[in-house]
Parts: sequence; C-alpha cells; structure tokens
Amino acid sequence: MLNHFGYKGLVLGAALCLLAGTGVVLAAGNEVRLPVEKSVRLAPPTEQGTAKPAETVKPEARTEPAPAKAETPKAAAPQAEAKRAGVLQPEGARPNASQAAAKAKAGGPKAVDAGAPQAAGHASKPESKPKPAPKPKPEPKPKPEPKVDPLALEIPTQPAREALALPEGGRFAGDVELEFLADRIILRLATSSQVERVTHFGVTNPSGPRKLALDLRGPWRKKGGSVLRFGSGPVKAVVAGEHPDRLRLALEFREGAVAPDMQPTVELGPRGLTATIPLAVRLKR
Repeated sequence: MLNHFGYKGLVLGAALCLLAGTGVVLAAGNEVRLPVEKSVRLAPPTEQGTAKPAETVKPEARTEPAPAKAETPKAAAPQAEAKRAGVLQPEGARPNASQAAAKAKAGGPKAVDAGAPQAAGHASKPESKPKPAPKPKPEPKPKPEPKVDPLALEIPTQPAREALALPEGGRFAGDVELEFLADRIILRLATSSQVERVTHFGVTNPSGPRKLALDLRGPWRKKGGSVLRFGSGPVKAVVAGEHPDRLRLALEFREGAVAPDMQPTVELGPRGLTATIPLAVRLKR
C-alpha cells in the first residue's frame, strides 16, 4: 500500500513540477511591470506555530505618496502672474481662475501698502481751489432825463403886423418871422437881393440856454427892430446884429427845447432865406 501511494505521490510530484515549469514559462512570456516608486519589504514567515500575524499598515505610515491633485494651467497661471507682480495672497483666498487671468492680461493694479510713501511720479496732486465766480459788471447808470422848461411846450401867440418894405438895390434884411409847428420851428427872413452864402453854429452854455447863430455873409444891413422876444414857446428871443462882413441872427432857446446836436436846414432864395430847426420836445396845441 505504501508503494502504491508512493508511486502515486511520485507521479503527482512530477506533474506538479511540470505544471510549475510551464507556469513559470508562461509568466515569463506575459510579464507586466507596473510603475512602483517604492516597494514594501515583507518579513519572512516564521516557523509554524510561532508566526505573528502581519501588522496592518496604518494610512499615515504608508510610504507610497498620495497622488497629487493636478492643477489646471488656468488655475496656476494667475498665481504665477501674481507672484511676478509682487502681490501676496493667502493660501485660503485664491482668486477665481478666469478673473485672475483677466486681471493678468489687462495688467491689473498692483497692491500698494497704505503706510508706504508713494513714488514721486505718482504723487497725488493737490486739489485746486475753485475759482471765485466773476463779479457781475455794474449796470450803467441811466442818463438823467434833460430838464424841460414847461413854457417850452407851449405855442406862443404872435401879434399880426405888416411886412416891412425894403429899398431897392444894396443888401438889406427885413423883419424875422417864426412859424411854430408840433416838432419844428421854421424861421423866415426877407431880403432885398439874393443871399449867396449862410453859415451857422451852435453854442452850449452851461450857465445859460442854448443858442444858434445864423450868419449871412457880406455887408448886410438890418431894417426894423433888432430884437424879437417871446413870452412862451421853445424860443425865448431872436437878436439881429450887424458886422462889417456879416449879419448874425442869434436864436436863444428855452431849456430842453432842442437837442445838443441839433442841426438846422437852410434854404436860400432870391428874396430871403428859410431855416428849419428840429425840436427835442413836442409842442401842445
């Protein structure tokens, strides 16, 4: 019986050896190597009955490094740009990847210490004081209204008289006649011959009334009265004066009756002259 089991055991051992060899050959042909950074060395088994159970390796004692979290390039780019720009950020306050990339491309503002002095080139300019509003120009004072003598607004009454006859030949001037209209005066002077030339000028006297002088050029002689006075109206008096080279008719006006720049209109004829004088007031009828 022993021989029988011994023979079977020999056959079984040979078969096991054959299979083991074949397995080694197959394993050698199909060997797959995995990348392992570090291997764990196992202690050899002790004798049967004295072997201690293998100690379990705690997670903290594992020598194999934990796989690192792969950071995307987008998340790492802002951190690198921030380090180049000198901005220090806490580890727990990382900016959003898209926001950090946008700030890095746009060249965002650098962190400035509030207590550090600013550079001279970036020193803040002092606020300029607002300019005071210009003072309004004073309004021009209105010109005082000229004083007007109340008598200058009336139309005087003139007594009727006959025309003065003048001798023939020579240069003779007769009476002076005034016609008062609402806005002007018409002066008429009769002469014995043609009046060739007449000049005029105005006189403004601060201490007295305004005057107008009409000069008939040449050796003219006055016939009749030399003064004509009016108790009312714009003209106070007309005075005739003889000179070697002229005959002057001086008209004296009441206050406010004529304008300072008054200019008469003179018309000459074969038997006299006519002078129209504008008024600064309107006469009452």
